Amino acid sequence: MKKVGIGIDYSNICKDYNTSYLDRDNNDPATTKCMREVLAWTKKFLSALLEKFDYTIHNLSSTIPVTIDNLAAKRFLFYSLEKEITLQSYVIQKEYMEYESLSSWETQNNDGLLIQNDEDGEGMYLYFKENSEVHQWIKDTLKTFSLDEVDFQAK
Repeated sequence: MKKVGIGIDYSNICKDYNTSYLDRDNNDPATTKCMREVLAWTKKFLSALLEKFDYTIHNLSSTIPVTIDNLAAKRFLFYSLEKEITLQSYVIQKEYMEYESLSSWETQNNDGLLIQNDEDGEGMYLYFKENSEVHQWIKDTLKTFSLDEVDFQAK
């Protein structure tokens, strides 16, 4: 089945802040306020997703589950001018299955999703099977957001 993606820009969460200026090392009050809002929203969204679908979170090729806090963290969500950003992919699904690469996830996964951070720290990407139950749930849950459709690229 075809994989599709949705990009969630942080400007949907911080409506009164230019999210292109987010930097996890910036202590400006407006920046830290927006980042706290994004962190709280991410925890709430992922908690609802995991509860609804009975999912767990793993790194792409690790058997050890990770917590929501691993994804709702500054190092995953936001760019750093000093440290840049490490691009990461996490698999969210019912049962652990090891994937050697993003290409293997693309061809072998049918019931979960992949979450990746944005290299500029302005949003995150969710990938899943087109027209799946999780696809519809995400669209319904985020219906007030301006969502960007993104192509899945197994790089």
